[in-house]
Amino acid sequence: DENHLTANGHDAYKAPLAPVVAKLSPDQRTALDWAVSDLNLDTLHARYPGGSVREIVRGEARLVLDTYPATIAELEKRHRTEAPLREQLAKIGATEVRFAVERNFFGPQPTIRASITNASRLPVSSLDWRATLYIDDRKEPEATTVLTSDFRENGGLRPGSRFSSRFNVGFVRGDETWTTLAIRNARTTRVEMLPVLESVRDFSNKPYVASDTRAEIDRRRAALKEAERYESF
Repeated sequence: DENHLTANGHDAYKAPLAPVVAKLSPDQRTALDWAVSDLNLDTLHARYPGGSVREIVRGEARLVLDTYPATIAELEKRHRTEAPLREQLAKIGATEVRFAVERNFFGPQPTIRASITNASRLPVSSLDWRATLYIDDRKEPEATTVLTSDFRENGGLRPGSRFSSRFNVGFVRGDETWTTLAIRNARTTRVEMLPVLESVRDFSNKPYVASDTRAEIDRRRAALKEAERYESF
């Protein structure tokens, strides 16, 4: 007998006592998790009213196989078109990056100071940074976070301009993952700051590139491989 998804939506079938879950093998659960990962309740029931696990998995696999190749081709075209723009955005950088753990009323406060330079031809109103902390010459990062630079009150970060910036990691109370004993007792610390290209906004406060097309291409290619695996589930 095939197991039918009669629980209230794809979140409900995961509930510990959901009858359908008890009847599924580990492979069936994995396949169903993949198939419904981006479906809401309404979509699930509209596509597969009273559908079995096999019907849902095969249906979603077929849908991916039929539609993703064209979408991937379109994303790759967009990525090539955006390449010169991304190359410019990558010229926005943070140098002279210095890390310290200071103390305030709330306790240890991790801070980063950096010189922000716009070597691109593009004016910038704000952007995010992916900051990564390394200690004692280790290759694996000790901590990571996302920081924001907002230049709107300073007239913007114009091409060729530079700002000295100070960042509190974790705002007032500080991010505890950046103030561990290992970090505070490290012999050396080093922070790398890379711009999140999709976050860089122009003077109209609009992003230069809307999304990370490379990540989306990789995600859809991985989904294609899974769909090929589940096509004959």
